[in-house]
Amino acid sequence: MKRKVVLSYLLVFALFTLLFLGLFHTPLLNSQKVLFYRGSLLLGLTALTFLLISGVCKRVLRVRFETILAAIVMSASLHLAFFVTFPVTFDRSVTMYLLNRLNTSQSRQCPGLTPEAMQAVFIKEYVKEQQAIARRIREQSIINMLEEKNRCVVVTARAQKFLQFSELVKKLYGI
Repeated sequence: MKRKVVLSYLLVFALFTLLFLGLFHTPLLNSQKVLFYRGSLLLGLTALTFLLISGVCKRVLRVRFETILAAIVMSASLHLAFFVTFPVTFDRSVTMYLLNRLNTSQSRQCPGLTPEAMQAVFIKEYVKEQQAIARRIREQSIINMLEEKNRCVVVTARAQKFLQFSELVKKLYGI
């Protein structure tokens, strides 16, 4: 029986993974410009799909419903943790931008970039050309953390509550 349960978990996880990652390669929810929210919605849709077909899974795998439900919850949890830790972080990370930029920089004097050149490239390419500030303002406006009043960007009450929460988290983790 244990072997059947383990195989059920593995099969649900594999199929969950295929559907979740496959959805990223479709235009579904492309209008959602904040990667974290699009991924969270696709993850929810994947979990819902599996819940809807859980009866079929239960019959095919010949295991209890609780086993299928636990496999779905485990799969969703693992994907959420991975998604937030890697793709979302990579999309927003200054460190990742700098590592990629250094990896593609070649000159005779320096196989990478000097610290001064890194700063200049960062400001020119990341901040200005890729419109990092405008992109963050747009994203944070979409989720009601910022608003613009008379060409002045201000934090909303929601952002103030989030900042208070972030201070508590920092204290808890000694950051």
